[in-house]
Amino acid sequence: MRKPFQPVLAIFLFFAAFLSCKKNDAPLPDNLINFETNEQGLPESQASIHIKVKLSRSENQNINASFTLQGSSGVEYGTDYTTVPAANANTITLTIPAGASEGEIVVNKTANALFFENDQLKISLASVNSPVIAGTITQFTLKFSEIISLGASIVGDGGGVTFGNKVFFDLSANTQKSVLRTNWDLGFYSGADWRVLLNSSTGTMAKQINKNNLNDVSSADTIGFANDEAFSQENPTTQSLAYIDYPDGDLSKTAIAAISATDADNKVYIINRGFGVGEPMPSRGWKKIRVIRNTSGGYTLQYADINSSSFQTIDIPKNASHFFNYVSFENGAVDVDPESDKWDFAWSYFSNVANFGFGEFPYLFQDFISLNRGVQSAKVLTSAISYENFAEANLTGLTFSGNQNAIGSDWRSGGGPTSQPAVKTDRFYIIKDSGNNYYKLRFTSMTQNGERGYPAFEFVLVKHG
Repeated sequence: MRKPFQPVLAIFLFFAAFLSCKKNDAPLPDNLINFETNEQGLPESQASIHIKVKLSRSENQNINASFTLQGSSGVEYGTDYTTVPAANANTITLTIPAGASEGEIVVNKTANALFFENDQLKISLASVNSPVIAGTITQFTLKFSEIISLGASIVGDGGGVTFGNKVFFDLSANTQKSVLRTNWDLGFYSGADWRVLLNSSTGTMAKQINKNNLNDVSSADTIGFANDEAFSQENPTTQSLAYIDYPDGDLSKTAIAAISATDADNKVYIINRGFGVGEPMPSRGWKKIRVIRNTSGGYTLQYADINSSSFQTIDIPKNASHFFNYVSFENGAVDVDPESDKWDFAWSYFSNVANFGFGEFPYLFQDFISLNRGVQSAKVLTSAISYENFAEANLTGLTFSGNQNAIGSDWRSGGGPTSQPAVKTDRFYIIKDSGNNYYKLRFTSMTQNGERGYPAFEFVLVKHG
């Protein structure tokens, strides 16, 4: 009785195998080469600039691309500027090594070179070897002066599916800066107040204990901390909220209390360093710290492993060019964010809060947008006016917020076990930067070639400051 069904079964298995093969062998999308952005400025105070050239994905072979240089009248190679790689007859050959997905062209001003406001350099893609083909951003304009960008489209380098980077964006300069989010542990405020930030992009937490000497503290002092000083998505607790910096950026709500001028008031903190980059994310372990003011007008950080019988110290000055100065427990003072007026918002993994009816509790959130201090944002719904039609006259009546989390997670929906995250298309945002320039901005994607960790957006200047 089973024989009549055998041909049907064979046909079914054939087509199943055929369809499976076709699915597995589906061709990859074109691998495109593009400049990271189409225009940037090189201010008088800046000696060089790194211009990034990106592939859609890495290849298992070297990719060689050639670029032509064309300076405006009076701007000459060798006399006014040089490049790395060096140019020959105004042509640069850039090699992107096998396994890499980007390269860079460095433009250096020569000593004592003088530039005028309209001086510029155009760098154009001339050729690239197969299998890579030219994308849409194949010409880059470098202006030898400060610029106010009229707008562009940007794909942020968040580091892919493990969201390894924190990315800082400056709309007026049309730039981004990516920093590995585990590169620092603490940020020290340069303003009038005395505040210390935790690295929210690693899920760092801090809990004060009633001791003043680090050498008197050991892992015994952490008993009972494992549940309190940790992120728990399965069993969230409101008690843990006190151990993170509140996500609105209010400096009076940091986990570490204001650093007192009276040394005895500055207690020891147990630091849970949160999570590293990877899948699964590795634990970064525990530290103990104490912060005091020093006689030079800055901070002194004392820090050690949790069971260490001695500790290290580092002095951190207040630096007026940055809102915060950063320290890594492994590497000491480190460079993290751009100068205070050189970025508008950042994308990163983030220590956020949620409230399911029993009070706020901390939880970790991917794709969080945090505003820089001095930058403001307003939300506009497309039901009121479209992104395309929004103009300077429509700025009247908008409500702006300077809270760090003014955009936060509002630009995306979904996520978790039941739904895939997606960009909300019913809204866009108006960004007022520290130079009083107004931009309209809308997010367009959370992925690149289907991979998370590459947020994309477009923006247009609405009003010059």
